[in-house]
Amino acid sequence: MPELYSQYAFQNIGIEQMKAHYLFDASDAQRLQMLEPIAQESLAQMQQAFYSFIFNFEHARIFLGKEEILEKHRQRITQWYLQLFSGNYDDAYFHRLAQISETHVKIGLPSHYVNAAFSFIRQFLEKTLIETNNTDALPSMHKIVDINLDILSLTYKQESQEKLINNIMILKKTIANRSLIPYVQPIFSNTNGKIVHYECLMRTEDKENGTVCSILPMLQLAKQLILYTDLMHIMIEKVFDAFYTLPYSFTLNIGFDDVKNPSSRAFIIEHLKKLPNPSRVVFEILESDMVEDFVQLSDFVSQLRSFGCKIAIDDFGAGYSNMENILKLSPDCIKIDGSLIHNIDQSEESLKMVENIINIAHDINAKTVAEHVHSQTVYRTLNAMEIDYLQGYYLAKPFPLTELSVNSISVPEK
Repeated sequence: MPELYSQYAFQNIGIEQMKAHYLFDASDAQRLQMLEPIAQESLAQMQQAFYSFIFNFEHARIFLGKEEILEKHRQRITQWYLQLFSGNYDDAYFHRLAQISETHVKIGLPSHYVNAAFSFIRQFLEKTLIETNNTDALPSMHKIVDINLDILSLTYKQESQEKLINNIMILKKTIANRSLIPYVQPIFSNTNGKIVHYECLMRTEDKENGTVCSILPMLQLAKQLILYTDLMHIMIEKVFDAFYTLPYSFTLNIGFDDVKNPSSRAFIIEHLKKLPNPSRVVFEILESDMVEDFVQLSDFVSQLRSFGCKIAIDDFGAGYSNMENILKLSPDCIKIDGSLIHNIDQSEESLKMVENIINIAHDINAKTVAEHVHSQTVYRTLNAMEIDYLQGYYLAKPFPLTELSVNSISVPEK
């Protein structure tokens, strides 16, 4: 994350020096603390006027469009507003402001939005203090607002800001227009070279650049904005609808966010019930998700297996291994992390680690997949090993699911 000005202030200027720059002293803190009852009384009026004002901004309408997000925002605005008049402006107070600033960076909040919001708060407080005959506190109010604005103003690079905002708009529009584009990438048998599965991947259109882009780099942002479930539901619907008339086996990535969400679990089960021969579905679960609530994960896996579905552990070897839980889950397949495959033709260490993973997988009767096969030398190295399946750009690049038809590729052998 880019360095924030608030962090710079803490580390290089110091809180007391920062206060000194604004001529903010103990008498200012005392005056502000005396205004706390007025802040309490004006809170409801401030909130009503504030949200009426900020909903003129497209960013606010997009980001606060869901009631649960809006409610959290109300709670935090309330806390922030009342703490302006706490009289206690210590390290903890300034570090809370830094955390708010970091949140602004994560969600791509435009700087003009922050400035406009502070302009509104300043005007509201000016009016309130004048109406309550507290004009002597106006200089102290302006100082604390200026200090807050200084820390909370976004200072990351314009390039990073624009990218974040663009990603937020892509996610929002993808959901609103249901324009998520499932792509598929073939997974090949290492023994006969035939396709055995198609992995389904999330893509969407970046209209600003006129390109189709992966949603994977935006998934964490989607989770922060509470958009991930909507994306997954659209993905599941489109993938299951397409494979309803296609005879191929396919894999679908799910995470612990899907497992712990009752509506997502129910959604997946509902679509499995409608699918002819649901045993064609392989659910890929990240190895890192094995460290979450294993009991809940195991219960859901049992539900999936009741339909004949298979379970694959994705990105195995990325550093989160919990072999005890993996053994309990009895996966049908282990997908070896691409970091081990990338230079397997040059690294003896990677080669040995992959060989060990193959041996472990075969000991538990699980198939193995080598991901990210990107070159001929990597392909030849893997082809000489006892890996069951291969996947990567060297063999086949992902393509739109809509281009997959019964006649386009021969049906894989069972």
